Amino acid sequence: MRISIDWLKEFVPTNDSTEEIGDTLTMLGLEAESGVDYTQLKDIIIGEVLERTKHPNADRLSLCTVFDGDVKLPIVCGAPNVDKGQKIALAPVGAILPGDFKINKAKIRGEISQGMICSEKELGISDEHEGIMVLPTHAKAGQNFTEFYLNNSSSIDLDITPNRADCFSHLGVARDFAAKKGVEINFPNYDSKTFDKNIASKKITVTIENPDECPRYIAGIVNNVKVKNSPKWLKDRLESIGQRSINNIVDISNYVMMEMGQPTHMFDYDQFGSKEILIRRGKKNESIITLDEVERKVSPNELLITNGKIPVAIAGIMGGLASAVSDKTTTLIIESAYFDPPTIRKSAKSINMSTDASKRFERGADPNAAELAFWRIVGLLEEYADAKWVPGIIDAYPNLISTPDLLLRRHRVDLVSGITIKDAFIENSLSMIGCGIEKNGDNWNCKPPTWRPDIEREIDLIEEVIRLYGYDKIKSNYHYQSFMENDVVDPHANIDKICNSLNGLGFTQVFNNTLLSKEEVSVDSIEAVNVINPLSDKMTHLRTSLIQSLLKTADFNNNNGKKDVMLFEIGNVFNKTGVGLKGINETFQLSGITLGNMIDASVHQDNPVKSNFFVVKGVIRNLIDRLHIGVSELDVEDDNIKYEKSFLINLNNKTIGRYGKISQKISKSLNLDIVDIFAFEINLDLVIKMMSRSELTYNPIIYYPKVERDINFVLDEKIEIGKILETIHKNNYKILNKILPQNIFRHESLGSNKKSVTFNFVFQHPSKTLEDKDVNLVINEIINVVSKNFSAKLR
Repeated sequence: MRISIDWLKEFVPTNDSTEEIGDTLTMLGLEAESGVDYTQLKDIIIGEVLERTKHPNADRLSLCTVFDGDVKLPIVCGAPNVDKGQKIALAPVGAILPGDFKINKAKIRGEISQGMICSEKELGISDEHEGIMVLPTHAKAGQNFTEFYLNNSSSIDLDITPNRADCFSHLGVARDFAAKKGVEINFPNYDSKTFDKNIASKKITVTIENPDECPRYIAGIVNNVKVKNSPKWLKDRLESIGQRSINNIVDISNYVMMEMGQPTHMFDYDQFGSKEILIRRGKKNESIITLDEVERKVSPNELLITNGKIPVAIAGIMGGLASAVSDKTTTLIIESAYFDPPTIRKSAKSINMSTDASKRFERGADPNAAELAFWRIVGLLEEYADAKWVPGIIDAYPNLISTPDLLLRRHRVDLVSGITIKDAFIENSLSMIGCGIEKNGDNWNCKPPTWRPDIEREIDLIEEVIRLYGYDKIKSNYHYQSFMENDVVDPHANIDKICNSLNGLGFTQVFNNTLLSKEEVSVDSIEAVNVINPLSDKMTHLRTSLIQSLLKTADFNNNNGKKDVMLFEIGNVFNKTGVGLKGINETFQLSGITLGNMIDASVHQDNPVKSNFFVVKGVIRNLIDRLHIGVSELDVEDDNIKYEKSFLINLNNKTIGRYGKISQKISKSLNLDIVDIFAFEINLDLVIKMMSRSELTYNPIIYYPKVERDINFVLDEKIEIGKILETIHKNNYKILNKILPQNIFRHESLGSNKKSVTFNFVFQHPSKTLEDKDVNLVINEIINVVSKNFSAKLR
């Protein structure tokens, strides 16, 4: 729903900016949608349609001559609402629309088109795409669109929830805004007219077959109507919310609907066909040509407005073309009704048609607004169409619609809100939104207004009070239970960081059953917890590890053509260490497996990167680095039964898990067809504690140049490179920025069981440019340390 700020300010005087009004409405639950990215519209300019003719080779296309401020351009347009004299948003040749869509010169059905006339959807302003965006008449051709729109657009788009049918109008939004601000609303003139004799009732009658489907139908007549262009203020009002002007009669009807949320309709009295209005269900083989010039088949599923014989409108959705207002119309039947929401919803679904009117009726209009809208229409027609009202009104309202009487209890307000809200605020807030309210001791007797069908229970009243009080003023309460004392709202809040990191590394998250069979849990050496009454023999024990289910998932994917798999799962695992419930331990765990290629061969990658031991090691190190929780050590050997060869994952001097290659024994025990599987397991209980205590630190940017040196050491084959790096880092050389092993060379010239390793050293000083003497001093110390500890020699 688009709301005009200037229009809203007519109801509620305020000095708030558009942004401030949007923020206020959002906090009230009428969410103001996010702004438009105007940086993508820099190529768009304002154009003026000088001429429009029908395309010679296409029925639904138009040939337009558009002035861009300098030259006249031929443009083919398919919008039904494009017309001569309009100011429009023009994308000239070379312009780029949102989505990187470039406008090129084109030939469409044999006609040259040098640009594009844009809709709001094509500009990314809204989802409106049924016609082009028509700009106010004071826009100048050639002007930058963004500049004009930012200076002249004083409207916001609200995402209205289905229960707030009253807010599909400026008046409905104004009620909420005024209640929040604590100010009175300036209402338009909805006063009724008096009459001695009901002359209108002699010219038209109203019959309702089923009052449950049409509880109220109001009709009246005006004559001496002059159909002409709307006044400028009315055109501007409609254009400000994306509505195009048609003529003064149709514009007045649309204006009232957008003003107060009550759809109305005008019939040409002379073309109506009878003096009887009959509201009934459709019949088999009936049809009607609607205002959009489409013949629609109707059935008993649709509610119709008829002249006693044939349909003249589909109730609450769209009028018929035969009785539509034309330039020759002089006498009008004004329809202002209230229809049953489910009935209109079913009709709209049945004919697959949604209109502004049906959106309001099917959500629940105000039955009392039907009368106010009627008098509002009469007043506007008299003023802007020279109409004369025929005294009298036909108001078919067989069953009065009322709202429930509700009791609002003081203690319930306090209990639900968690705070004490003053009586005066409660009474004033409910009165401002239209509720009748009467104090009853510590409680209140309340009568909701007819325009708020969503207020049905006491809790709805409490929600209204809290909404107007402000959710942001109510402090958060972390006490989920009376005995819970915990400052951490969600101890697993950091799990998203872990999942996002693994997703970024190419892994897919899966969720498997916590229960496994006895055979599946027995592949591990951990004692499993059995289920007393298992549902089947395949779900007899709680899982002791996530690995078994991950392996089965990977095997299933492999057997169905997915050979390259990278999966991870987060969940609880269980083991038994004693008797009874106290002997059951529960651990929060992260596990992952890789199978096949991590990266396939492509034009960017000559050879595929296969999943292997080093890939898993790199994934773990990358994950720990991304979480910023400490320094890891990954080279301590382990002897877990699930792995052929495994290593412990040590972090901050604590063992948090292990990784390695899954043993063939496990694969055979689980009847897997896959081989060469690499996996890791991490205790998340320990990791989450480290994440909750960790703080990100930032170092200033160093602007002084780096110095790089390569050193080549000849070492014994058995010496691990990681040990050398660890030894160098322990000496804490202040200007040493980074060490990177670059290559390993093996040759008989180096000696038996020898290898040559090249290390790249990067040096940098935070406050000066390094000289050779500074770097050489550190390099000599590094050579001495490596030579002494590892019997290394320079090559």
